[in-house]
Amino acid sequence: MDGQDTIEDISKEIKSLMESAKKFTEAIQRLDERLKSLQGLPQQKAAPVAVSQPKPPAAVPAAPPSPGADLSFRDTRLSTGNEKVDQLLVGGVRVGTSVILIGPPFSGKYVLAWNFVAQALNDQVPVLVITTDRDINEIKYQVGRIYPDIEEAENNGMLRFIDLYSRSIQTQSPSKHAIVIDSILNISSLLKAADSVAAEFKTKSPYYKVLFSSLTSYATEFDEKLLVKFIQQFSQKRKIEGAVSFYLMEGGVFERKLTESVSYIVDGVIEFKADTNKSYLRVTGLGNVRSRDWIELYMNDTSFDLGSFTLEKIR
Repeated sequence: MDGQDTIEDISKEIKSLMESAKKFTEAIQRLDERLKSLQGLPQQKAAPVAVSQPKPPAAVPAAPPSPGADLSFRDTRLSTGNEKVDQLLVGGVRVGTSVILIGPPFSGKYVLAWNFVAQALNDQVPVLVITTDRDINEIKYQVGRIYPDIEEAENNGMLRFIDLYSRSIQTQSPSKHAIVIDSILNISSLLKAADSVAAEFKTKSPYYKVLFSSLTSYATEFDEKLLVKFIQQFSQKRKIEGAVSFYLMEGGVFERKLTESVSYIVDGVIEFKADTNKSYLRVTGLGNVRSRDWIELYMNDTSFDLGSFTLEKIR
């Protein structure tokens, strides 16, 4: 009977499935017991993995300070090249100072200027000479009378020239080392040249000297405002770089107002005057000096001596 066969077949299948289910359940129970037994075992910790630590970098020696980094040199005083003038200024001129040397011809200002340059070379201090009114050979001759190794000083870069004079008289510069500028009106080129030389000097010394010969050439070309602006720009840059700068200027040529305006923007003035057969010097500004009076000069072959001055004259 088809219906009974069908029921029997279904019953057999159900019985088979139940047996399979029973086996499946038993298998699950065994697996569960196995899992529990495994969970009861002590846990093994994973061995720590060694992590290599980077080695600290080797100590790098500190770079030596650049000449301009140490500002203690600002307390340094450089010699004017004249022992008595140094005494008058209580030890010379402080680094970063601008001074005008003003006076009539043959009064002694150029004598002090040549000694100022020669003393720099003798002390191994670099010096820049800017000339607008004199041939370089003449300057080298005058300085060479005091410091004979002047050619060597120029060759090794301790003495540098910026030549604004040669082109003005349409000649070649007598120095192969000089920076030649075509005109005193070319202010931009002058400023760039001075900056370039200063950068060279800074590799040799924390300070240097400048002789500017002379401002008279500019005073005849510029009006007062332009002249003052130029000197202020130029002198302030040299001050920051640690230079002692001497600026020559003819006295008695210009109105007093102009010379006072120029003097106002520098740190001091060493003024010269000539009276019959005598010459005199006096100091304005420059801090505490031993005398503000006119002091007589006694000229010799390459320098001069000073008359007496006392501490009581400080003011």
